[in-house]
Amino acid sequence: MSPFEQSVADAIEDGRLALDAKVGLGTIRQVERDTLAMLLEAVAGPGVELRTKATIAATRASEAVHELLLFAREGNQMASTAFSISVAENLADAIRLAIDAQGGPEDDEEAKFYAAVARYLDGEGEQ
Repeated sequence: MSPFEQSVADAIEDGRLALDAKVGLGTIRQVERDTLAMLLEAVAGPGVELRTKATIAATRASEAVHELLLFAREGNQMASTAFSISVAENLADAIRLAIDAQGGPEDDEEAKFYAAVARYLDGEGEQ
């Protein structure tokens, strides 16, 4: 990667981090992630895209873990729900992004799991 390509990739990553810091962890949704991934791939190659997906997966998982620990420590602080975010959705998104970051499912079993997680996140199968 040339110094210019690296500087563009760094600028895009800094922008993502600034957006995430401004609006809160985990609020970057699929559209923003896909847009960032396309920009990164076009400028710096697919390796940076995979690292970005891994970073976002870690962010989503850590937000879910934080919410679980908060609930375990303080109990239900919400009137209608135990969590202020969808813990299951964040964990599912982290799983999907982690599998993407590793280059896709490693075997048939993981491919089935990945497909089920994707269906859940895309809202398919809702009655």
